[in-house]
Amino acid sequence: MEGGAGAGPTASASRRDLLALFAALSLVAMGLGGWLTSLGFGEWYDALKKPPFQPPGWVFSPVWAMIFTLLTIATWRVARRGAVARTALVVYGFQLVLNVLWSLFFFTLHETGWALMNIAVLDALVLSMVFLYGRIDRMSGWFIVPYAVWLGLATAINTWIVLNN
Repeated sequence: MEGGAGAGPTASASRRDLLALFAALSLVAMGLGGWLTSLGFGEWYDALKKPPFQPPGWVFSPVWAMIFTLLTIATWRVARRGAVARTALVVYGFQLVLNVLWSLFFFTLHETGWALMNIAVLDALVLSMVFLYGRIDRMSGWFIVPYAVWLGLATAINTWIVLNN
């Protein structure tokens, strides 16, 4: 898709602006989610019974950085397709909000049940993104798969915590 008709300096600048927009949205979501998560660490979190399959804490930041990087690139690739991407971009927006809200419910408010309901909807949105993005741009759909897998693990952790605390 790069090059060809209509790919002059203005089109190139427009693609960069779009990439910068999605990168900024990812950074804001990661920053808000990280901040809300940090508010919940301490006595409450330490006292929770956690599942034996939960990865060590140091794994979460690099995994989320990779997921948001892939999400940025995938969304940028899809958004460049114009009107055909409208539904996919609406789903993207909703999942971004729900992603941040999960940290609010789980860590900040200590509402693990609400967090579980939130992540169940988030799972459905991200799985729909795999298919919506994939229909528009196959590689973009594949870029969302690690997010769906990681959310599956997060959902299992959240479920285990709700059932065992």
